[in-house]
Amino acid sequence: MKHSIRLQSICILLAVTLSCTSCMSTRVVSLYDNDSVVKNTKTTWSFAWGLVAPKDIDARCESKRMSSATNSTNLGYILLSTVTLGIVVPQKIEWECAPPDPEIEEL
Repeated sequence: MKHSIRLQSICILLAVTLSCTSCMSTRVVSLYDNDSVVKNTKTTWSFAWGLVAPKDIDARCESKRMSSATNSTNLGYILLSTVTLGIVVPQKIEWECAPPDPEIEEL
């Protein structure tokens, strides 16, 4: 009985770990020399096979520019999309803002 409970606990822990890690991601980089350590994250949801698209995300970058953006999914998101036959498709978006340009002072 104890062995069965321990095995179930390990299986649940493994399933949770796998569903929280990123399975697939695409990263777009426009500026490599970014000193930013702030990563903004948002989960977007598409419904009805993309007919109901997610709302646009306001990046809220001070410089009005992004240095990189990553779109990723995980096992949990893929399973949800599969179970609902594509009716519900979540995706995680992560982006970094480019640093503001320093003002040039006259001498």
